Amino acid sequence: MSNLYKHSQLIHLQTEQQTQKSGVQVAVDVGNRLIKYCTGEGIVKVFSSWHKDLEQWDTPKPDENSAIITYLRGDNSALVDNSWAVGTVAQDLGGMPTYESEKAFLAPKLVLAMIDPQPGVSHLTVNRLVCSLPNDLQADKVEVLIQGLIGNHHIIRNNQSLNIEVREVEVQPETLGAYKYALANRLFNYARVNGILDLGGKTGIGQLYTKNGTLIRESRVIVEGTYRLAQMIARHPALIAQDMTPSLSLIMDGIADGSLIYGTTGISFADRFPTYVSQWLSGIRNKLKISWASWLPELGEVLIIGGSAHLATSLQEQTEGRFKIADQPDISGVLGMLL
Repeated sequence: MSNLYKHSQLIHLQTEQQTQKSGVQVAVDVGNRLIKYCTGEGIVKVFSSWHKDLEQWDTPKPDENSAIITYLRGDNSALVDNSWAVGTVAQDLGGMPTYESEKAFLAPKLVLAMIDPQPGVSHLTVNRLVCSLPNDLQADKVEVLIQGLIGNHHIIRNNQSLNIEVREVEVQPETLGAYKYALANRLFNYARVNGILDLGGKTGIGQLYTKNGTLIRESRVIVEGTYRLAQMIARHPALIAQDMTPSLSLIMDGIADGSLIYGTTGISFADRFPTYVSQWLSGIRNKLKISWASWLPELGEVLIIGGSAHLATSLQEQTEGRFKIADQPDISGVLGMLL
């Protein structure tokens, strides 16, 4: 990053009174479509899971759905003198969606962008930072995540100088937060084997837990996320007729906002959407049925979470509520990560 860009950031720093805040607990759930953030005080924030590495000529403006970061110095030497944007502005500037990369290696950038102190706080001590990965047994990814976040980080975040000290990084399997949230809110009606089905952007995860809360490692199942659903929709006749290959990101945006329209083209895929969703869910259900065969006789309930959970209403109906969609499916996981 050039000195010119760094200088342009520094001259816009806020001149608020410098304060410190310590003893903070923070959870960040980096999803392929959404990044979710929660503090021990219950403050929740959600960003689009996009990032863009900035050049000296990039002058993005921060907003409530975006963060602009310049890493001045700190314990993550790979980030020193780098600037990047996360959230809506990164998407609008043509950045990269997280589902196109290995999010474990992107996580330090995304997580640091989500840590949002109160106005005027210039030094933030995070005693416990909880993150999640699809498979917490992958030691190389866990190590990259921890080493990228532990220690001191002096950054400029949205024109505010901030020194973040992270004392402990904890990595959980992605479904654990949602399971703890379900237990804390008594969402399971049976003291049996219960499960979480996290329907995300790139993939989904099905995971069972024993009645005393032990994670059953052998029950972990990777299913297709909305990325696969978008690939199915890309075969819609109206999209195939276009000159260019359909953008899966634009299709997923149309699913997420409920318009079922492809970008600004006005092309709707609503007529065949129920068929595509039915086929997608059928594949998920069949895979879970096979993989969970030995636990089905004692299976209680499965809580459906994630950004695509709202699409699983037919699965909820077909199973007569045995599979049920969480009231806050987007943030159930991050709400439970600090419990």
